[in-house]
Amino acid sequence: MTQTLEMNNVTEEVELQEKLYPIRENWHLLKPYLNDEDVQAVLNQAMTEFCLQYPRWDGKMWAPGDGPWEYTTRDHWVMAIDKKIHEDEQYLAELKTLDKQWISKTGLDEDDLWDNDEYREQWSCLHEKYYKKHSPKEGTREWYQFFGGCHWINQFTAALISKALNIEAYVYETTTHTCATFVKDDVVYYADVQLDWENLQELLNFMGEGEEVDFYPVFGEVE
Repeated sequence: MTQTLEMNNVTEEVELQEKLYPIRENWHLLKPYLNDEDVQAVLNQAMTEFCLQYPRWDGKMWAPGDGPWEYTTRDHWVMAIDKKIHEDEQYLAELKTLDKQWISKTGLDEDDLWDNDEYREQWSCLHEKYYKKHSPKEGTREWYQFFGGCHWINQFTAALISKALNIEAYVYETTTHTCATFVKDDVVYYADVQLDWENLQELLNFMGEGEEVDFYPVFGEVE
C-alpha cells in the first residue's frame, strides 16, 4: 500500500507495510482503556443502533454494562458454553446426584425424568448456575466477541485502539465484514475483536474485493 505525504510542498509516495494486529495478543495493552468514557460512548451507540435495527426475540434493548457477547445472533456462545458445562466434572457430579435423588424419589427411569416438571425446573437451575460460570467474563476479550455483529462491535475496536495507542483509528467496512485499521510507524494494521485470523491475507480475503467500502475515522484526530 502507498500513502501520499506532502512535506515542504513536495509530494512523496511512501510504501507502507500491511500487518494483522492480533487483538488477543495485545489485549493487555487495550484492557486499561475498556472503560474510557469515549470508548464506552462508541460501544453504547453502536450496540443501541444494532438493537434498533435488529430487535431481539425477547425485546431486550442494549443497556450500558451489558456484555456484547450476549447479543450474538448465532449459536456460537450457546454451543461453546454448553461444551464447557459438559466437560465440568463438578457439574457432572451434581447432575448425577440430582438424577439419583429423583430416581429414588419417583421410581422413574433416568430416561423418564425429563417428563417431570419439578425435575426440569431443578435441572434448569443447575444448568443456569454453570452457564454463568462458563460465560465470558467482563474485562476479557471474549466479553466483546459479538459474533454476527462485526459492523457494530468493530466500531468499538477502533475506538479502543485509538485511545490505547493514542492514534487515529478508522472503521473499514464492506458488505461482508468490518474491521478496525490504523497506521503506526509506516505500517498499516488491521484489527478485529470478533474473530481470530491466521494471517492478514485471510482477513483481507474475507473483507471481499470489488465490494462497496465505507471507511471513516471513529474519532477526530487524536491530539
